[in-house]
Order: sequence, then structure tokens, then C-alpha cells
Amino acid sequence: MCTPRVAHAAVVAEKSGIPSVVVAGPAFKKQAEVTAYDQGVPSLRVAVYPGPFDLHSDSELRENAVKVVVPQVTEALTKPLPESASAQEASRKEQKVREIVVTGTIDEVNRYFSDYQWSDGMAIIPPTVERVEEFLKYTDYAPHEEIAVLPLANLRATPWNIAVNAVMAGARPQYMPIILAAVQAIGDPAFRLAVTGGSTHSFTTFYWVNGPLARQLGIESGQGLIAAHANQAIGRTMSLIERNIAGFRTKETQMGTFGKLQSWVLAEDEEALKKIGWQPDHVAGGFDKDVSTVSVASSTFMGQNTIPSTSDPKILMQLLAYGITYNEAFASGMINSPRTLLITPTTAEVLAKGGYTKRTLIDDLVETARKPTYEWTFSKVYGSYGRVFGSFDRELQKELNDPRAAKGKLPPWFPRAPGWEEITTTPSIARNGIRILVCGDPSRNKAQVLAGGRGRSVKEVKLPATWDARMEKAGYRPLKEFVIN
Repeated sequence: MCTPRVAHAAVVAEKSGIPSVVVAGPAFKKQAEVTAYDQGVPSLRVAVYPGPFDLHSDSELRENAVKVVVPQVTEALTKPLPESASAQEASRKEQKVREIVVTGTIDEVNRYFSDYQWSDGMAIIPPTVERVEEFLKYTDYAPHEEIAVLPLANLRATPWNIAVNAVMAGARPQYMPIILAAVQAIGDPAFRLAVTGGSTHSFTTFYWVNGPLARQLGIESGQGLIAAHANQAIGRTMSLIERNIAGFRTKETQMGTFGKLQSWVLAEDEEALKKIGWQPDHVAGGFDKDVSTVSVASSTFMGQNTIPSTSDPKILMQLLAYGITYNEAFASGMINSPRTLLITPTTAEVLAKGGYTKRTLIDDLVETARKPTYEWTFSKVYGSYGRVFGSFDRELQKELNDPRAAKGKLPPWFPRAPGWEEITTTPSIARNGIRILVCGDPSRNKAQVLAGGRGRSVKEVKLPATWDARMEKAGYRPLKEFVIN
């Protein structure tokens, strides 16, 4: 299991009066301790296993368990807790939010924030009180009202500390309602930030915005997409919030094996959707089309381009299914690993002219995206992302007996060699595991598959009563002009 989940289980045990010890790898000792500290257990006991156990033989596992781990567990459960633990906890105080922490040149301020790990190492804009208060003009929430409580640090996200991070990231004050909704989204337990935020799998958090507010604020849905200013600034804001409020810091609680990309933002091209008769993502989720929403999900990578070169909607669907099948979150045979499929407007138009809606396209993709069960099992057993499975032959037999496995359902990209009717295949994805967003350069024939964690959340953006007047003063066109009739 991931270290935060193990540490949480230990915290529950400790608070129930059951002494506990977490067993973790060398690099994860501090993550376990910090996770427990933030959940009210300041002296979690951790036994360190020497190295990645997945790569050790059975004999090495036994020897390390007996000679290295068990002595640590014994000592941890018999040695008194340090007396200073309660004193350390008592000394932890919340800093006054308006207190000036540093003064100096721009270089000195940036160095100070970097040394304290408050920044991502790139240049920030100093979050002065005056700049923070500009952001607060674009929300009706009180400055210190609770917007969400973010794991792992379990700190309260408020308009004030949210705005501090937005200032640092170079965002505009007008982005505040989007950022507040995004914070509510990652604070939703359904998103599972506690699982993905610090994972070794390097999950990247990404957001998409629907509704007229995205167009009013210039959040890009076309060419350039995540690299546009508004998209970049909001994405960086959310990365800093993950660092400074949620408490995910590199080598401490953010344990991405190959690092973690900055969060990024896109908007769905709702004008293109109207043209082809498809529903925006938030409408399919039960919101009115004129309501603005922010959705959040995670991915282990930015995706890999599929370049459709056909005007046949059926073959195009099959090519998308191919991309879904071979772009997984992990090489682990996760049948429920969610995929987010980005499709450019012109590519979606070919599918729509062929009679596809988002729903019927998903139905066909699920039916078509399949793997030979032998390959599926190989990936699961030898590429497991956490569980320890039995022998390959035993797991293969188990998968062959699964009702989802079927003979004679080879995907269309497999050759029909003699005996193909006897090959058993397994679905690559479940029906509730895929979402489709239409966005990107309308002049290109592109699709992209993002695969990631199971968490997802969507929140409505709440605008202040003075929104229209403030936006007019800031030089923006009225929101009503961005409603698509």
C-alpha cells in the first residue's frame, strides 16, 4: 500500500489505543512520520525495510524481515515514546496571516521563499497584503472562511491563503472564483488527493473548465491549450496550493519516483460541441449548460498522440480504442484505470457525422478496447502497482474464468491467424472509466489518451454579487456575451 494510506491506518490504530508500527522503504520514513504528525500523531514509529521489496527474492525477503525489520518493530513497541513529543506538538502554532515574514529585494524574497520550500523554485510575485486583498474583491467568501480542508497536512484552505498562492503564481485576481472551485474539487474526498497527491506514481492533477466563465476569462480550449496564460497561471496556482496548503513537498510527502509535473488546465470547446451536436462534459454530469464548473482528475502522464488518418468513423473509433488499450496508468492490468480522451474538434466532427454521440462512442470504445488475457495477466502479475499476486499460471486461470473474458473477440488490429477464435481477450476499460473532452487545435487530426487515478470531482463556480461590475471595471466583456445559445 502507499505510505500515506499505511500511515493513516496506523494513526487510526494509535487513536484507538493500539500501538502500531509502519513498515516502509528507506525513502518513505519521513513521509510516514509527517503524514501521521499532520493527523495528530506526532511520534509515529516506523521500521525501515532495506530497499524495494518487489525486486527481492523470497529468500531475501525472509532474511530482511527476520534480521532487519522484526528487531526494529520489537524495539518500537517496547521503547517509550520521546517525552518531547507532546511539547513539540504544543509548540506548533498557526502564523498570523497578515504578519510580514520577509522584506527585501525581489531576489531576496524569492530566495527566502525557495529556502522555506514555499515556492516551486521558479520566480514568484511577492504576496503582499495589498495584492492578496485584490483577489478577495472577486469573491463573496469571508477572507478566513473555510473553503476546504486539504490532505495530507489537513490544513484549512481559505480565500486568504488561496489568494497568497495565486499571487505567487502570477494569476490575475479575476481568476479567483475558478481557483476557489478548483480547491473545493481537490478537497472533495471523491478526488482522493490523499492517495494521488504524494504518490510515487507521479500523478499529475489536471483540471478542465466548462461554461461561459471559461470564455470570459480567456481560458484556452484550442491550439496551445495548457500553455496559454490563464491556463498556466491557474495550473501553477493549484500546484503551489498542493505544496503549501495540502502539504505535498518533494522528498518529504511528495514522493513521485520521477518527479511530478505542474498541474495544468484546459477548457472544453463548447462552440465546437454545439456545431456537432454533442453535450459538454458538465451537462452530461447534470449541470445546466450556462453554469460554469471546474472538474479535476489525475494522470500519470500528459498522454500520447494518436493521429487519425481516416474519414471512416468506425475505423476512427477503432484507432481510438487502440490508443486507450495501450495507454494505461501503469503496466498493471488495471481494468478500471480511468482514461480521459482528448479529441480535437475536427476529429470529433468525423465521429459525429458517422452518428456517434459521446455516449455511443464510449459504448463502442469499451466493446472494442480489449487485450489478450495472457498479456493482461502478464502485465498484472509482473507489473503490479501494489498487490502481491500468486503464480502466473494461477492468476491466468483466474482471469480466463472471469465472466468479462471471452473467446473470439479479438480487437480489430490483431491478425486473424489460424486458431484466432480460441484466443481469450479481456476488456481494457470499464464503462464508467472513460470520459471524452473536445478541445485542442481544430486544424489538426489528433486525439490524446490520459490515464490516471480513479478520483474525480466537479464543482460549480460561485460568482460574487458584484461580478459584472468588477469585470467591466477590469476591462472584460459581460458574462452574458459568452453564453452559447
